[in-house]
Amino acid sequence: MNKKTFSQIRNIIKMSNQADKSFFIIVLLRSLASASLPFVSIIYSALLIDGFIQGLPKDVLMLYVFKLIIISGTLLLLRVLLSFIVDQKSQIINLLLGNEISKKTLNLDYQQLESQRMKNMLSSADQGVTSNGGLGSFILQIGRSIQHAISGIYSFVLMIGMFQMKNIENPSTIEQFFNSPIVGSLIIGIILLSLINNFISLSKQNKIQYETFTENVKINRIFQYFANIAFDYKLAKDIRIYNMDKLINKESQKYYGQFKRVFRNMSRKIAKKLAVITLVNNVVVYLAYILIGIKALLGITTVGAVLRLVYAVTAFNTSITQFASNFNIALLQTKYLQLYKDYLDEPTEMYKGTIPIEKRDDNKYLIEFKNVSFHYPNSEEMILKDFSIKLTIGERLAIVGPNGAGKTTMIKLICRLYDPTKGEILLNGVNIKKYNYEQYVKLFAIVFQDFKLFSTTIKNNVAFTQEETNETIKKYLYQAGLKDMINNLEEGIDTYLYTDFAEKGIEVSGGEAQKIAIARALYKDSPFVILDEPTSALDPVSEYEIYTKFDELVKNKTSIYISHRMASCRFCNNIIVIENGSVTQHGNHENLLQDKDGLYYTMWETQSQYYKEEV
Repeated sequence: MNKKTFSQIRNIIKMSNQADKSFFIIVLLRSLASASLPFVSIIYSALLIDGFIQGLPKDVLMLYVFKLIIISGTLLLLRVLLSFIVDQKSQIINLLLGNEISKKTLNLDYQQLESQRMKNMLSSADQGVTSNGGLGSFILQIGRSIQHAISGIYSFVLMIGMFQMKNIENPSTIEQFFNSPIVGSLIIGIILLSLINNFISLSKQNKIQYETFTENVKINRIFQYFANIAFDYKLAKDIRIYNMDKLINKESQKYYGQFKRVFRNMSRKIAKKLAVITLVNNVVVYLAYILIGIKALLGITTVGAVLRLVYAVTAFNTSITQFASNFNIALLQTKYLQLYKDYLDEPTEMYKGTIPIEKRDDNKYLIEFKNVSFHYPNSEEMILKDFSIKLTIGERLAIVGPNGAGKTTMIKLICRLYDPTKGEILLNGVNIKKYNYEQYVKLFAIVFQDFKLFSTTIKNNVAFTQEETNETIKKYLYQAGLKDMINNLEEGIDTYLYTDFAEKGIEVSGGEAQKIAIARALYKDSPFVILDEPTSALDPVSEYEIYTKFDELVKNKTSIYISHRMASCRFCNNIIVIENGSVTQHGNHENLLQDKDGLYYTMWETQSQYYKEEV
């Protein structure tokens, strides 16, 4: 074991102490009790047998019996009690580890979550904890290693009898040999050679297991994805309507087949090494039995001593074998838990500044894109190209353009879900990277096109972070147009969305879901409110009605409307048209309509029939 491995073990034990300071100590106490228990029985059993043969008084023999019962009973009771505590604490610690993974994932930069490297790191950390026993199991393996080490020490003490010489008159050559310490040394020597063989074989086994695990993280991640699709009821409609079950089963079987082949090859390699270990261990034990048996036949040792020595040799061999096994399992788990620790230690990539945000009563801010180019982490295609524009905020701004033009990307950059590949974005003349990140993101409330609602109450879906009264939450839901729906629900805003965790959970329509998302944005009460095509699933008339209502609700804020439709443009005094990652037009509705060769005019003419007042 090198210094790096020793350091990793020490760090993981520290991790255990941080989770529960008493856990490691309790495991050590249980190991001591478990290791001592069998030796109490063998020591007093040997004393009783020799006592009977030697004709010791009955009161002496009864004293042996009482000591055996009291000491064994105490150790047994202690082991049972400590085992119960250890099992409970182990489960709690593993839950804590899973929670730490969730907390770390929530705190990673958004752009990090899209990288394959980070996805594999997350999968490795999760599998390293859940699939291999986790921190609790690691401490238990260390505890078992210590238990078997203690058993080995006890056994070795009992084996001292092999080195004791008996006075024999005129001994033969054989009697001289078996009455000498050579036999004891020989037995211990071959057991230690067996131990070395075990360590070498088990280390190779660990290497095979770990390499197999790390090389197949992605395969396992894909297999788990397809295996878990069946449990996602939100996908159930599409699966049934389009008969996707055959495709899902086919993909699951494909990756299961790869998974199975890999682990079958691994199992074959490991089985060969385990067979060698088992064979060597059995040869060692039987050889020791033969040597002890010869000592007994020659009358060099007593019947009680034979019992004690046979048990001691068996226990010593078993102890060092199990010590090697448990310790190597712990070493393997160290590597898995190191993947977990590496994930937790992974730094965020985005610079998060320290400059406080200027608080303005008028909510007016100036945002400037200065020669901004951007591509997503897993692609080289530039979505925005040398993009420059000044947005005088404090007004109504519409950003329009065809799908894929870069509208949503622009908003993701404004709110720092990503940083520009080139160029910079300024807020009131200062690079947004320099602002305190938490203060900066509080400036924005956004309803994305692919917004998500969660399987919790309507109340929690609106107010995730702040503590507010039910009446305040209802106010924003009513403003978003959900008064009738809320009042008709038996549990009101405490009604659960979906049936994941509540039998009376409700399914909301697309329009109702969009209104809940809008209520959430209003509730955040940020100076910037952005609608990023959240109404794209609605017909143009319903979309226009929602935009009109929303415009009334945010009249004292800066509002930005993103769409490839034109409903938002009627009440915006500033409109930007984006094509292929660049600004091609900029002005108000009337001015842009005068350019009949421009994209804005074409889009308006195509859609204007839906926005006529008579409709």
